[in-house]
Amino acid sequence: MANSPALFLLLYDALILFGAIRGRRGLQTGPALLSILFFCSGMPALIYQIVWQRALFAIYGVNSESVAVVVSAFMIGLGLGSLVGGWLSAKFPRRVILFFALAEFGTAAFGLASLAIFQRVAQWTAGAPLASLVPLSLALLFIPTACMGATLPLLADYLVRAYRPVGYSVGSLYFSNTFGSAVACYLCAIFLLRDFGQRGSVRLAAFMNLAVGVSAFLFLLRRIEPAADLPQQVSPPYRTAWISLKGAMALSALTGCISLGFEIVWFRVFVLASSDRAPAFALLLSTFLAGVAAGAYIAGKLTENKTPSELATAIAAVLIAAGGLSHYLPPIVGFLNSKGMNYLLAASGFFLTAALLGAVFPLLCRLAIPAGDKAGRAVSFIYVANIAGSATGSLLIGFVLFNYIGLRGISSLLAISSLILGVVVLAFASRGRLFFTLRNAALVGLPAVAFLAAQLSYGRFYEHLVLGAESQSASASVAHIAENRNGIVAVLDNGAVFGNGVYDGFFNIDPLNDKNLIVRAFAVPAFNSSPVHLLMVGLSSGSWAQVLANEPAVQSLDIVEINPGYLPLIRQYPAVRSLLSNPKVHIYIDDGRRWLFAHPGLRYDLIVQNTSFYWRDHSSELLSVDYLRIIRRHLSPAGIYYYNTTGSDDVVATGLSVFPYGLRVLNFLAVSDSPIRFDRDRWFAILPGYSIDGKSVFDPRIAESAGVLRRYALLADSLTKPPIPDGLEDAESMRQRIKNPLIITDNNMGWEWR
Repeated sequence: MANSPALFLLLYDALILFGAIRGRRGLQTGPALLSILFFCSGMPALIYQIVWQRALFAIYGVNSESVAVVVSAFMIGLGLGSLVGGWLSAKFPRRVILFFALAEFGTAAFGLASLAIFQRVAQWTAGAPLASLVPLSLALLFIPTACMGATLPLLADYLVRAYRPVGYSVGSLYFSNTFGSAVACYLCAIFLLRDFGQRGSVRLAAFMNLAVGVSAFLFLLRRIEPAADLPQQVSPPYRTAWISLKGAMALSALTGCISLGFEIVWFRVFVLASSDRAPAFALLLSTFLAGVAAGAYIAGKLTENKTPSELATAIAAVLIAAGGLSHYLPPIVGFLNSKGMNYLLAASGFFLTAALLGAVFPLLCRLAIPAGDKAGRAVSFIYVANIAGSATGSLLIGFVLFNYIGLRGISSLLAISSLILGVVVLAFASRGRLFFTLRNAALVGLPAVAFLAAQLSYGRFYEHLVLGAESQSASASVAHIAENRNGIVAVLDNGAVFGNGVYDGFFNIDPLNDKNLIVRAFAVPAFNSSPVHLLMVGLSSGSWAQVLANEPAVQSLDIVEINPGYLPLIRQYPAVRSLLSNPKVHIYIDDGRRWLFAHPGLRYDLIVQNTSFYWRDHSSELLSVDYLRIIRRHLSPAGIYYYNTTGSDDVVATGLSVFPYGLRVLNFLAVSDSPIRFDRDRWFAILPGYSIDGKSVFDPRIAESAGVLRRYALLADSLTKPPIPDGLEDAESMRQRIKNPLIITDNNMGWEWR
């Protein structure tokens, strides 16, 4: 089973949870019950995060700016909620379980109404300027994320007051909640979003919140006496902090920044290796969270009776080890991919690195928070610092650094940062004692040497990730790489283009050597007699845009492309270079769906979209019924929408469920509210006059041109014959042929999770 490596790691965490519960004298003890509740509380939190982000991306776009805004708003809400939870725990210490229950009820209430709220807000704000999205996203997500963020300091305060050991309390809660989130990610990847869709998944998450809230009330009613449940072995209850709270917050923030940076880098690696499949992110996040959870708990158990100096040394050791190990992980995924093996076999390495970093938070809490009153508030400060560092890392790396130093460079930077931070902590742990000891030399030297050796493993790194087993061929080499915050575009020596690891076509407009099936673009005049004003969603190699911009009737061509990385590549290929200086052409860098929302008054005679594969991450947002209705509002009378179905009958059926008229041209579908007629005579009257850059496309002096036109004639004649994949087909035939289709919606997300 392809997902089995991730499942194995979750089962390992499950054994830890079972052992932790058994170690607390059975299921009836307070700590065990609260650990189970917090595990269950972590599951809906990640379901909400995945669904809410997708719902908001459908409104505001999946370009890097919108992603940064939505993710940051989510983290800010968690951080503010943590502060609120810490304040409540200090102000009302005897009511923390009550507040925990209320937080779960509040999250459930918002969860049930969330998608309807987002849709209502979208009607008023879709297409709004980016600057307005920051407060809007924060306002939309503040209540539920604040409720989620408040729960850790509330429960930590209760356990510390009742059972005293800060390390045990924070570590067990952090482990339980994070493990619950990891399980939820795995379930989302394998069946939850596939079978329940967005609405069903959110309802399930809300039900879980309600169950946790009710259970917390029952916990209160039972009036469990903490003294009877005192753990038999606890870490030393330090009465004074060994490091200042500010110092712990700073270290927590830096660790969070590094951790989220690794997650972003690893996600991009997984995207390339998986050919941009939606479950890749959920499986990576599941592995990452499972590692963080295990690290938090195991570190606490292994250091239960250690001195503060030993705890600080342990923090240094895990940071240094994470720096030494992490730089191997991207090339390991590439190696597995190049051998045709399951890239998830590398999951244990990601799990281990995440576990090393996950150990830092509970150990910091033990060092900085004395057992006693207001422990929950102190936990909230260290927790919010970790969240702030994570948000900063997400923005700095995902939004800025990817534009400058790329995937390999950022991986090196993060590894070095972890190594340096570990060395600084190690020096602090020495506190005047001799730092240059044999132990410290080994602790620092071995990971540093491992990091340097890792540089040798990056040969043909991008070929391995993008091409997989095909990279074993010496002729399969990457000629150009364009990396930025929107993704990675790789161009091979033969001109093939891969966007985020998925084939995008060629730099080719020649119908005599038709690598791109460019006949589909040249066919436009046959069924659209007056394509004067055109819109093209997606630029890629620019080949299609070059053909359409030079169609004799076209006066203007607006192009919306999410990734500016294609533009410098287009300048390097003569066949399409002139597109960038064509006065008819206007290129906008934006998410296509968001751009349409932002320009409600524009109408086009033809909208063209050479959509990527129907199973690709976020592809359903450009194929769904919801999106087609947006397209419809931008078509002029008798306007046509012409887009790539990539061979999916479900995509065809979805288009015909919205528009009454349709025509299939190979794997492209033309749909309209007006009848579509394929005019063979008009087409062959226009084709001989087609020229690009002053050169005749179908030059009669070239013998091959006649052969191409004969093939085009056979294509036109196929409309009157039984349908074939490489021919034409009318709407009536398609409706009769396609049985029991999946009509793609934003809610069911088409084939992304199937």
